[in-house]
This record gives sequence, C-alpha cells and structure tokens, in this order.
Amino acid sequence: MITTIYISDLNHKLARGKIVGAGSQRKNILVYLGVVITVSLLLIWFVFGVMNNGEDFKEDTIVLTNSSGENFTITVEIAETEEEREQGLMHRESLCENCGMLFVYDKNVHNGFWMKNTYIPLSIAFISEEGEIMEIQHMEPETTDTHRPEEPYRYALEVNEGFFEDNDVGVGDSVSIPDRYG
Repeated sequence: MITTIYISDLNHKLARGKIVGAGSQRKNILVYLGVVITVSLLLIWFVFGVMNNGEDFKEDTIVLTNSSGENFTITVEIAETEEEREQGLMHRESLCENCGMLFVYDKNVHNGFWMKNTYIPLSIAFISEEGEIMEIQHMEPETTDTHRPEEPYRYALEVNEGFFEDNDVGVGDSVSIPDRYG
C-alpha cells in the first residue's frame, strides 16, 4: 500500500511537472516499458509459435502388436491434412519415449518422407490399409534423402529411432488404428 501511494504520488508530481527533469524521466520510463513489452511479446511468439509445433495436432492412441502377441500402446499426433503431413515432426527437439506421429491418408499412396528440419533420429513404419506393417526404415536427422516403401501404403508411423527394435515390432506385425481414421 505504501508503494502504491508512492507511485501514485510520483505520477501526480510527474503530471504537474514538480520533479526536475520529469518530462525526460517520464519519456525514458515509457521507452523502457515499450522495449520490455515488445521483447516479451516476441519471446512469447517465438516460444509458442515456433518451438511448440505440436499444439495444433490432434492426439490419439494406437496399439502395436508384435509377432509374440505383446501389445504396445503409443500416443500419436495425427497428421491427416496436407498441411499437417508437410509439417510432420519438423523443428522438434525431442519426442517422448512412447510417442509418435501417425500420417493418415484417404487412400493408398506412394509418397516419400524426408528429414529436412527434423532434429531427432526417427524410424518410420509404412502400414497397409488393413493395419499390417509393410516396411520399416530408419531416418537420420536433417537429411533430404527420400524414404519411400516399395509398395503403396495407407498410413505411416514415425517414432524415435530404435522403438521398433526395442519392442520386437517388425514387418508383418499389426497396428490397431481407430476406425475414425480408416
């Protein structure tokens, strides 16, 4: 309360010009506040606009079943629009252990993937319309090599490199994808 009175009193004196150099002091304060606000807004834009690319993706869970019958539930971000598929996992610094991105297409496609502006090593599984893993490839960060399977696919699943091997998930194993994406 004392601080409030002091600031109020200072503002009153500044407004009446009772403090020597009050005009230039007030101008300096306003310039300083303007700079602080501008820098703060730019920082907020950078953190939430550039670094947090995943905020606009829908999330869901899928289940992978290996040949031993073991199930692995992973949380996936869903990339189902052209824009979402183009963005993918670019500019990400990390991906949680049991997380990934599921690329969903309306029909079978034979598109390729690359790792430009992607900072984490990934593995990709190309999945048939029936949910069978057709092919798995490893992708190195920040490369422009095209990763395309031999056959057309309906879904693609990107996870941290080594996830499939660590869980004995391979070609011929199944992925249970919610019906809403089929």
